[in-house]
Amino acid sequence: MSIRRLGTRFQFQRHGTLVISRHASDSIVFTAVDRSPNLPLSTTKPLASGKLRVPLLKSPSHFGHATSRVNRPYNEDKYSAKVLSINDQAIINFNVFDGHGGEQCSSYLSEHLADNVESATQELIEGKEELAKKYAKNIGGYWKRWYKHREKAFELWQGSKIRLKNFTKELSKNDLNLRIPVSFLNTDYEMCQRIQESGSTCTSVYLQTLFTNQQAQFQPVFENFYFNRRTISLLTIAHVGDTRAILVDKNGLANGLTEDHHPSNPIESQRLRRYAANFFMADSFGEERFIALANTRAFGDNNYKEVGVTAEPDFTQLIIGDSHEINSHLTADEIKKYTINGLGGDECFLVLCSDGVTNVLTDQEVADIVMTRHKMSGHSKASPQNCASEVVKFVEYVGGDDNATILVIRLSGWGHWPNVDRTGELRQSRLDFNPRRGG
Repeated sequence: MSIRRLGTRFQFQRHGTLVISRHASDSIVFTAVDRSPNLPLSTTKPLASGKLRVPLLKSPSHFGHATSRVNRPYNEDKYSAKVLSINDQAIINFNVFDGHGGEQCSSYLSEHLADNVESATQELIEGKEELAKKYAKNIGGYWKRWYKHREKAFELWQGSKIRLKNFTKELSKNDLNLRIPVSFLNTDYEMCQRIQESGSTCTSVYLQTLFTNQQAQFQPVFENFYFNRRTISLLTIAHVGDTRAILVDKNGLANGLTEDHHPSNPIESQRLRRYAANFFMADSFGEERFIALANTRAFGDNNYKEVGVTAEPDFTQLIIGDSHEINSHLTADEIKKYTINGLGGDECFLVLCSDGVTNVLTDQEVADIVMTRHKMSGHSKASPQNCASEVVKFVEYVGGDDNATILVIRLSGWGHWPNVDRTGELRQSRLDFNPRRGG
């Protein structure tokens, strides 16, 4: 295999086949809108001169991120924010990784997973049979059985794609339902050839704009991104392990979008007992484990691959965005089926976090800390970045026992939630009784 670099792109020569890949961008590129005095306010016209490149990790008004080792000697959590170009469409991708047994696996994923999803060729996606065969042949065990029933997995992937009456054209180009699971499994297989000991869980979200009503009101930028006004977006969640995605709706209620892949999860238990019935046990605290692992799905963990520890993600798609546009462009059945709680949009924010946060806080407590911090900070300082930092500070103060990482992604309903703190008294009682201070 020969490699040569072309700018930010690389050419790989494998068996006479040329494959081109690139590094996913970490920045959004904006084109300013022309607001000349002779143009109506509703006119959205790009300004001819210049573009503005803004790194996602340095956009505190729209994206917050915070991490801490808490009481651990080192931090194995990682995260990333990328802009992917897939089938000529811009898709914004946020990821949180919770490493265990070392940081090698989580670091590898933070550096390469988004690139691999973006650069997955049609040949790789359509060649999922060959990927399944590699697992069965070279890893064996659980994967031999999985290979025999692989068509069920492929059908599940195929059927998980969202379909909307008025966005057939926009969604026809979207192949995330196949691209993501194939890329996750292929990344895991390739990574296991390099990293022998550590592992990592992962929650990834992908935000793709389906529609922006640019004529309805002022738009600050010409491009169509999920945070624009009067926008409809497709939210895709890919989940492996016990990191978590939480969507806070317009009523300020926290909605978990993921389920932990633990041995106590009935779906996971059923999946694994078909092959590995004798590998379930309880630790000294009575918590059920799969051999020595708390998670039944993870990247890495080479020693447990043949008994069924997999990086195949749970895959979910939802519609988010402006309620007026969603009600105008989706049917009543589509709104009920594809928007959170059937509310039809105006979601406030999205949270991704490691279990170092959710082992200490409930989903609603996380949401309430963000909303309360926003209220107390005042408009000028009420950013997702300040709110993310506040959650991690709370975990540190009450004495969490694991690395804590949180990403807060601003959505169209940011700041418009009801003025209700549902868990304030509970949090205050926990702050008043701090074991590290003797109560």
